[in-house]
Amino acid sequence: MTAIAPALRDLLDAAFDDRDKIAGGWQPPGELWAHAPTLHRWRYVVHPVSGTLALSGCLDGEHRQTEPVVAMLTGPAGIGWARTLVGWVRLALTDDREHRAGRMLLPEHAREIEIAAQEAGYRAPRPSLRPSGDLKDDVRWDEVAKHFEATADEPSAAMAVFYARLKRCPLPAAHAKVGGWWLCRLLDFEAA
Repeated sequence: MTAIAPALRDLLDAAFDDRDKIAGGWQPPGELWAHAPTLHRWRYVVHPVSGTLALSGCLDGEHRQTEPVVAMLTGPAGIGWARTLVGWVRLALTDDREHRAGRMLLPEHAREIEIAAQEAGYRAPRPSLRPSGDLKDDVRWDEVAKHFEATADEPSAAMAVFYARLKRCPLPAAHAKVGGWWLCRLLDFEAA
């Protein structure tokens, strides 16, 4: 696995430490995000590298996309804030009709998954490769594996990250599920 640069590791730890505090009931003080950039007419999108939740909207007159979101709180019309992997963003009026006011947090185990993704050189596969069936039944799993073999530094670890995100399970459970399948697809058995 590739070591994460210390600066990136610090950003990830700070984001997930804030996520953990918010989960425990902490309310970020206004001065923490009051001077953060404001995303106007925002909507939910999928981050192209991580394949996870991000936001898109107008920032300083330009259309922009945020880094992946770890926590957010919005009220009516989408006014609120978001904590991304790299910092705070103020939110002003959403264009997303599916917006529901309230608090959103990544699951507790997301920190481990994000760190593993960074170490594996994870790049999300295109949405059309998203499997819907079990590993043994859906041929798209093999296409996802080929994607990671071509793009990731550690393909089997990237596959476990993908599985954990798709199935919303902890990383050790994903490794247990994917590990044997990955090994079997690499072995070539001859019929006797």
